[in-house]
Formats: sequence, structure tokens, C-alpha cells
Amino acid sequence: MSKATRTLGTFALAFAVWLAVLLNWVPFPFSATIKNDIWPVLPFEFLVGLGAYMLGSVGYGLLMFRDCPEAYHELLQ
Repeated sequence: MSKATRTLGTFALAFAVWLAVLLNWVPFPFSATIKNDIWPVLPFEFLVGLGAYMLGSVGYGLLMFRDCPEAYHELLQ
């Protein structure tokens, strides 16, 4: 089983649980405020968090990027 298959399976399982709770197929053990106000927007918050992580990773990579003068001169030839 590849890593992509495992990841997609995990996301599919999480989506199925989220949808089952959202449509009241399974009981939700928390308060009605959490169920009505927070639970429906959890996938969007996940996407925002994932985007922030990706942006931070790119920024960190640019910050730690090494300057290679030898490669610069090699590319000029």
C-alpha cells in the first residue's frame, strides 16, 4: 500500500465521520453549540491550517536557502 493510498484512506475516513455526525447518523457527545457552530466549518479550518503550514514551509525554505557561488559561475558558462 502506497503512502498516497494510506493518506487518501485516512482523509476519506475522517470525511465519513464528519459527514455522519453532521447529518445526525451517529450521536454527538458534545454540546449543541459545538455541533451547530463549530462542527460544520471544521474542514475549512483544516484547509486554512494546511495552507498556513505550506506557506510557512515555503518561507522557511527560502530563509534557509543556501547561496552557492560555485553553481552561479557554473551556470554562467
